[in-house]
Amino acid sequence: MGQLTLEERRRIFIARQRTCDDIITRRSAPTAAPGTQHPGLRLNRIVKTVAIAVLLSVGWFACHSIELHVPASIAEALPRL
Repeated sequence: MGQLTLEERRRIFIARQRTCDDIITRRSAPTAAPGTQHPGLRLNRIVKTVAIAVLLSVGWFACHSIELHVPASIAEALPRL
């Protein structure tokens, strides 16, 4: 018991060989460049970059135009009665 027949060993060998061939074929298959697969993704990335730049610019201009003055002490922050 435990011994494989010649036919069983041949089947196992062929199955392993096919698996190895499939793995090698998948790894060696050329892949398309990221920009050529989906042109919409490149546009989406550009839109996101522009949106971030606009938000940062608006925040910078708002901060400099409003000029927030932080009080030096708690007494200055309290309303005067």
